[in-house]
Amino acid sequence: LQKYKPLLCEQLKISTAVSNPNAQGQRNKSLTWFWSVEVNLGGPNHLWNEEFHWLWAKALQDQWKEEMMLVQLEMDWTCNFFLWKATQWGDRMQESLAKHLPGHACYLGRQSQMYSLLAQDSQAAFQDLQNRFIEVWDG
Repeated sequence: LQKYKPLLCEQLKISTAVSNPNAQGQRNKSLTWFWSVEVNLGGPNHLWNEEFHWLWAKALQDQWKEEMMLVQLEMDWTCNFFLWKATQWGDRMQESLAKHLPGHACYLGRQSQMYSLLAQDSQAAFQDLQNRFIEVWDG
């Protein structure tokens, strides 16, 4: 009976930090007690345990694939936002030029250029990160 302890709510939370025990700051973290209980379900052959760990690893891989997809979408949304803002400021600049307001047009043109540069820089940075991730993922 000492083998099985009461389950506490904080023990049922998922911690992805334990999945990488070599990560910084994880030295004192450990899995909840029920992950290390030895249960003899089929004699000395613990294939069920290996299968469980394979399923757990597969679920973790699927989770990271989903996370990567979401991050890529967020990168695209960020770049699209900067491009939209550049276009918006550019349209305002054209309106100011039509109204013969050169001071306003100068400011609005600078804002448009700033957002264009943000879009270019973010696209370049995101592309670099994606290339690095692909190298690590495939390597």
